[in-house]
Amino acid sequence: MRRKGLLVGAVVLLVSLFHQNIEAQTTNWYGELKVSVQLLPITLKIEQSPDTTIIMMGSPSQTKDMFGVTKQRLSEDSVIFSIKNMSIVFRGKYNETKDTIFAKFKQGFLTEDLVMAKTDKTFELKRPQEPMPPYSYIEEELSFKVKGVNYDFKGTLTIPSKDKTYPCVILVTGSGLQDRDEEIFGHKPFKVIADYLTSNGIAVFRYDDRGWGIETVDSSIINATTLDYAVDAMTAYEMLKTHPNIDKDNIGMLGHSEGGLIVSIAASENSDIKFIVLLAGPGMKGIDVLMQQNKAFFEKANMPKHALDFQLAALKQIYGLTQKGLINKEVNKRMDKWYDKELRKIDKDKLKDIQFTSPAMRTQFNSQLSSPWMRTFLSLDPSDYLKKVKQPVFAINGTNDIQVLYQYNLPAIEKALKKAKNNHYQIYTAVGMNHLFQESTTGMIDEYSSIEQTISPVILLQIKDFIKAHTKTKN
Repeated sequence: MRRKGLLVGAVVLLVSLFHQNIEAQTTNWYGELKVSVQLLPITLKIEQSPDTTIIMMGSPSQTKDMFGVTKQRLSEDSVIFSIKNMSIVFRGKYNETKDTIFAKFKQGFLTEDLVMAKTDKTFELKRPQEPMPPYSYIEEELSFKVKGVNYDFKGTLTIPSKDKTYPCVILVTGSGLQDRDEEIFGHKPFKVIADYLTSNGIAVFRYDDRGWGIETVDSSIINATTLDYAVDAMTAYEMLKTHPNIDKDNIGMLGHSEGGLIVSIAASENSDIKFIVLLAGPGMKGIDVLMQQNKAFFEKANMPKHALDFQLAALKQIYGLTQKGLINKEVNKRMDKWYDKELRKIDKDKLKDIQFTSPAMRTQFNSQLSSPWMRTFLSLDPSDYLKKVKQPVFAINGTNDIQVLYQYNLPAIEKALKKAKNNHYQIYTAVGMNHLFQESTTGMIDEYSSIEQTISPVILLQIKDFIKAHTKTKN
């Protein structure tokens, strides 16, 4: 879902890139970092010259950029560095042949062994669907302002040509602060969707999330909730109505994951929005989605039952406290008492499986679940909005999705639309597809980066056909 993110456990590398052109001996390294139950590719590039050593670290499943270290020490048998902005410390020892580094990797609460192997060249993910210029259509950079928000929203409009007006779809991202391409694990699904639809006669507008690309303490940005993001989407809609190449009577929205809830809110409040597409959109209350998600993920990860039961009980407990409107300090105080009481009931040999024995993990868990965004999301029920939506709706969920489970959410979406007496909806179960609509095997998050496909062509075709069926241009 979004903001603090309901994607489970990823190490985020965010720091400014630097590069120096210098003749040097370069070695490339590749390893896989275990984060929760997933493996995250990690790369190193070490450039050495008589007077300079430059170390760059990358997380290719998250971004193509590589990042410079802030402190480093190389010797004949070891490589040690840190990246202050990301709280990363890397301590590695070479093997005898110097083609392997055995390291300890630390970031925040995470401490893991990491084995790096020397490679011939820098590891790169293959993303065959990502479009590359020159494009067959026109790209325009647009910006808009939202009342009360000190931020310039920027986005890309793709239109087939300047010759006439076109139906348009606004793309709304899912969980976490994301750019206009919804880049995740090296994939750019919104860029792929925009390329496909625009190549088939449909204009597309995609924009960066509120606060993307800046550092700020502005509460209207850092404390924004799902309801605020719906305002952003509706403001983008109003801007596009004035564009000379957009048919103002045929503008719809497509939302992925939490974005599905956002576009449902927008459509319930503005009947002029022509249609909405819900890609892995929730149909149930946020707390239920989170409970289902955690259960599905940890069962597939083979978490012991007593540890899973404790995890779900902690979710319920902290949800109850936040719904009472308690401030975070009071939530933490009451949760600590609850953890201590419940942990005393667990056999000593089982305590090792439960993360809440660590005060640091308790604090992290509590803060994630008591943020303004999370408090709002957990209490929002999509049916409250969908039962007011009369416009055409296309809801698609994958059978391998462990983040928004199709067997619960699709029936809930359909039930709400029936209450709305909506006769223009379609429900599609995407067999074998995960939360990103990749054709997948397990649906687990560690598959996302290893799958070359960004989004199934079947889904792209379904979206295009739905939009074409429900828009009539005047040209």
